[in-house]
Amino acid sequence: MIPGVRVPLFELFLAFLQVGLVAFGGGGNAQLYQALVLKRGWMGEREFLETTALVRILPGPIFANAAAHLGMRLGGLMGAVLALVGVLAPGSLLMLLLSFAYFRFGAVPGSLAESALDGVAAAAIGLILATMVRQAPVALDSLKATVLAVGVFVTYGILHWPLLLVLLVHVPVGVSLYWREAAHPWGEVEVPPHG
Repeated sequence: MIPGVRVPLFELFLAFLQVGLVAFGGGGNAQLYQALVLKRGWMGEREFLETTALVRILPGPIFANAAAHLGMRLGGLMGAVLALVGVLAPGSLLMLLLSFAYFRFGAVPGSLAESALDGVAAAAIGLILATMVRQAPVALDSLKATVLAVGVFVTYGILHWPLLLVLLVHVPVGVSLYWREAAHPWGEVEVPPHG
């Protein structure tokens, strides 16, 4: 998307509502990626990846944070509100209906509903993996990015450090690794004079 151009609010709401209708059982960010980057081209892969990386370190539900941030980016404050309503309304309504059914009829192990939810969870994991494979070349475009990703994976995924500790260790490392690039985004690095 061209910087400074806003998506029409009705189109933005419909896009996020469509994501909200199909993002059950997880995979919400993968659905956002499909809808905003691949299908509509409203933003590039790098921009989407940086946005979702940012919202992962913020407190609160990642999917809602991502929708609000992306909605703000694409449609301003009203875009953020509409994006949030769009992604949360379908799931909220379904949760109310399922809660009513659960309390009315109880949970039946081995039921059709339980099998359906297992299928949805498996499909969501497949979608997340497919998105991860597609985004990996964009995100892991250098040795330092790969080392940082492996460090987070090991400390959080294998050693089971608390998320706050992982962030306290790896965010400063990431900032220090990329500080020079951020200060000189076009490769114009000042060379100190010899003397």
